[in-house]
Amino acid sequence: MKRVVSEMMFTLLLIGMLALAFNIQPVKATGETIYIRADGNIEPSTAPIQRDEDLYTLTGNITSDAYGIMVERNNMTLDGAGYTLQGTGASGFKGIYLTGRSNITIKNIQVKTFYYGIQLFASSNNSIVGNDITDNDYGIYLDYSSNNRIVGNNITDNGDGIQPSVSSNNRIVGNNITDNDYNGIKILASSNNSIVGNNITNNSDGIGLSGSSNNSIVGNNITDNDYNGIIYFSPSSSNNSIVGNDITDNDYGIQLYYSPNNNSIVENNITNNNYGISLYLSSNNKFYHNNFIDNTQQVYFDYSSHANVWDDGYPSGGNYWSDHTGVDLYSGPYQNETGSDGIGDIPYTIYPNNTDGYPLTGSFTVFDAGTWNEVNYNVNIASNSTLSSFYFNPDEGAFIHFNVTESNGTTGFCRVAIPKQLLWVENRQWIVHVGNEPIVPTITEDANHTYFYFTYSHSTKTIRITGTDAVPEFASAIILPLFTALTLLTVIFKRRKNR
Repeated sequence: MKRVVSEMMFTLLLIGMLALAFNIQPVKATGETIYIRADGNIEPSTAPIQRDEDLYTLTGNITSDAYGIMVERNNMTLDGAGYTLQGTGASGFKGIYLTGRSNITIKNIQVKTFYYGIQLFASSNNSIVGNDITDNDYGIYLDYSSNNRIVGNNITDNGDGIQPSVSSNNRIVGNNITDNDYNGIKILASSNNSIVGNNITNNSDGIGLSGSSNNSIVGNNITDNDYNGIIYFSPSSSNNSIVGNDITDNDYGIQLYYSPNNNSIVENNITNNNYGISLYLSSNNKFYHNNFIDNTQQVYFDYSSHANVWDDGYPSGGNYWSDHTGVDLYSGPYQNETGSDGIGDIPYTIYPNNTDGYPLTGSFTVFDAGTWNEVNYNVNIASNSTLSSFYFNPDEGAFIHFNVTESNGTTGFCRVAIPKQLLWVENRQWIVHVGNEPIVPTITEDANHTYFYFTYSHSTKTIRITGTDAVPEFASAIILPLFTALTLLTVIFKRRKNR
């Protein structure tokens, strides 16, 4: 009998050791919805959630054939601790559901196989951070919900990845949104949302907008989507900004469908798509400072599309077109002045009433010059060289420097645009060095920028742009208060001395 008992104990001990070795997680199977009530209690009490004041932490995996977790209180954190909340995929069921809630953080949880992975209804000022959301009909659904943050989530293999519907002022930042059946992000009747720095790849469509305005799509990687990188579809969407995105290897890079009125497509890399831009019943949109490189067709026009704007005037310029064959021998607003300026002498004709009047002869690159006096500044460079190691510091003699390497030809050029509010020089006393050799650039100005154009023979070289009396414009915001304070101290000192 003792032998039998000891064998059973050994077997139990072995099972326990194996569970520890393989990190076997407890699973809670329930047909019930788990509630976090307004008073803070958890129902049912057997749910694998541990409460520590306003922090609710999962202690095991949860499977449910109903709703997953319904949150009925504000000002709390739900921490998944890496555990999984899994449904059956039945229509209408929600993994995590917030209605009329605020100041809730949902983090570090795997939500899978629900109709809605996470749904917010009439909820504001919440954060959805660092979750894995997979195999749902809708990964994250915002319904009449504003001022929420969706940051750093992995959103894969859903129907639609993220969908704001009648929702405004939300920030969707730094998410990995891949392999979704329909849209990575779909914006319906929503405004003033920011889509920033996401990886949006291998979806049917990357980003779709319908009836939505004043949204910002900035700095995203939108690549290898089956149909559209970005699509505007009926009803029309207007006053949206598409800025600084990499839009590559899609069927259509950007498709505007029934989208008139002031959408801005600026500073994007639109490369290796079948169609870079497609326009259907779309007009009055602005395209400039984009790189259109090696698209099978750079721009496709439906017969009913009308005039759009394809440049930002002179000297700011238009777009870079890899198939533009024009030369650059002249300069000026009419391209009839002696000397090159980095702008093609012949306009790039796209379609009747659609012409880039000032096509750039080198690809367009934006460099972050930093935040000064709470304002972010960029320095823009059009060049046929490869650019690297950009650096700006107003407290050093070499105010701006960067490296150039080989181009397609023997002569390289740069066209550098420096914001006047970032750096200005009285009487235009600028100095440009290529390596150790000072050169004389061609300088042009408009209301906001100073433009430098110069050429050089190629190898790897460092470009330095300095000014003999260069002063950061933002310094005046500091110098004037200091001067006022010193003047006041001087007056006080004199008054005391005369007593």
